[in-house]
Parts: sequence; C-alpha cells; structure tokens
Amino acid sequence: MATGVTLTIGGLALTVSGGDSVAKALALPGMGAFRGETNGNDVHLRLDERVELPECRWLHRFDIVEETAECRFGVDASGIYYYTFGDSGLLRFDPRTPGTVSLNTIDDPNILRFALWTAYSMTSLWRDAVPVHSSVVVCRGRAVMCLGESGTGKSTHTSLWLKYIDGCHLLNDDSPILCVEDDGVFVYGSPWSGKTPCYRQERVPVAALLRLEQRPENSIRRLGTIESFTALHPSCPPALAHDELCTDRMVDFIGGVISHVPVYRLGCLPDEGAARLAFNTLMA
Repeated sequence: MATGVTLTIGGLALTVSGGDSVAKALALPGMGAFRGETNGNDVHLRLDERVELPECRWLHRFDIVEETAECRFGVDASGIYYYTFGDSGLLRFDPRTPGTVSLNTIDDPNILRFALWTAYSMTSLWRDAVPVHSSVVVCRGRAVMCLGESGTGKSTHTSLWLKYIDGCHLLNDDSPILCVEDDGVFVYGSPWSGKTPCYRQERVPVAALLRLEQRPENSIRRLGTIESFTALHPSCPPALAHDELCTDRMVDFIGGVISHVPVYRLGCLPDEGAARLAFNTLMA
C-alpha cells in the first residue's frame, strides 16, 4: 500500500511516498528528526517506482558503502539523469521537472541511505541548496564550516572548538546543507552526519568557510575569489562536476556563497592553538 511522509531538510519540504521503502527510509539513523508537517511541497521523492534504465552516456563511476558497490552517474539522449547503485538500485531525475526524483526498491539500508542523499543532492541543486562534505561547528549563533579531503582533520578541528571554546556545539559532521537564501547564506543540519550521530533540525548563518591543511605549524589566511572557489568546489557532490548543466548550476551556487561569506585556509596542527587561532580570526 502506498504511503507518504513529509521531511524538512535544508529548508526544503520533501514529500516521500512509496510502499515499504518509506518505513525503511524513516528507520535510517537521523531521518526521524527531520519529520514534520510543512506548508509547502518543494520536492517529491518517489520510492518503490518502476524505473527502467535506457541507453546512457556514463559520466562518472565510483565506489560506495565502503567500496562494496559501484555507483554510476549518466544521462540519456533526452537529458534525463540516472544513477545506478550496485546491482539493483536505480534513480531517475529529469531536470525539466526538478521537483521529482524516482527511485526503485532498494533493500540494503546503507545503499538506500546513500541513494536518498543522492536524490536530495540532485533536486536541491536547482533550489540553491547543496550538501557539502564538511564538519560544522556553531559558536555565538554563527557557523564555521570546516572543509577538506577525508583524513585532513575536519572532525578533529571542530572537536577542538567544542573542547576549548565556550558556547560551541556541533551542527553536522559530514554532509550539512549549505543554502543561498534571500537574507544570506545559511547552513542546515541534515540526516547525513557520517560516523558521528548529530542530527539537528537547525538553521544557522555562515560566518566563514575554513579549508584545512595539515601543517607543522598553525597559520591562517583569507583566500581570494578564485582560491575560494577551488576551496569549496571539491566538497560539493563530486559526480555532478562531470555534467555541464549541473556544473553551470554549481558554479552559480558557489559564486553566490563566496560573494557573501569569507573563505580561509588554515594550515594546522591538531591542537588547541589551531582552534583558538581560527576562532580569534573568524569570530573577532
């Protein structure tokens, strides 16, 4: 029997409909924290659909879920996007109707979780809301988004803020939603927080973006426009960088972010001094 629920993620109202997969989606870690009634219907995620895969031009392939399954991202001759997740998962997204994403039935909860993130990423890009790979600390009512490749110490750095800087809390530790809105640039908590269970339904203005690099001593500097773009772009959904239309939208989005929010590069050790240097520079 078909059913539906409403989620609010990154300021967008999501109607999630389908059969048994709706309950499976809600049972995933963090999803329940974002359930609630809204006045709008920005996005429709249709689960348990009969999605058929046409001939596609494959743009990107990568491993998912600890490299146990291959994901492919492609586009067909009419401009409709498809993702495959392992042997059975399949997503369909038509940019001409960007409010709807269709997914077939996915039994593996880890793959379903990633597929839901992918579905959100596709449609939210058309609404100036993008999941960004980062760890976000909130201090004095403003957020600092720590960017960097996996293993560069994003979570370590935000944990140092929590330990040494009074009045801080963690918003999200893996994939918060960055949004360009009429009244500024904001970051939202999300149901996707990596290995750290931090699922906050919270909207916070962004004070700064902080690209981390491991260095033998602590230093910080503000980046120019081109450097700011190259600091943020790698942390956005990587598969979308392989398609021209998605790239154009991403460029516009990043331009909107860096025109309002300063971007810094922090060369750092994993110590108290790095946290205090960043705090004193960004929150002064």
